[in-house]
Amino acid sequence: MNKLSLIATTAAISASGAFAVDAAFTSAHGGSHHRAFHHRAFHRAPVHAELVVPARDNSFKTITFDRGTITGVDGSTVHLREGTRNATYRTVEIALGDDVIVWVNGHRASVGDLKADQRARITQRPRGTFVRAFG
Repeated sequence: MNKLSLIATTAAISASGAFAVDAAFTSAHGGSHHRAFHHRAFHRAPVHAELVVPARDNSFKTITFDRGTITGVDGSTVHLREGTRNATYRTVEIALGDDVIVWVNGHRASVGDLKADQRARITQRPRGTFVRAFG
């Protein structure tokens, strides 16, 4: 795993860990204690996130996370409705490059295996794009 991947993974795990700790405290105290740390917006996984991290060459690299439902696939472009089942944050078109790695239902796949109505998480990094689809 390269350094940029490690930073992105660590950031995502750290954020998730903070919310897990809050959930554990809230559950352990009957749901009423530690309300100051409890915020309704963070009860679910993010639908879009962007990380900007410094690189060794004094430049900055951007890592983007998108999560939602695939509404269609045109060649190497995925149309993704970000949001929950009942609410749409936005609909985006994500161009997948030649370096894309696709997993569908836990198995290695190709862009051609992506279908409308599948739930997907797409991570775009400088060195490639990862797509995980379910359903």
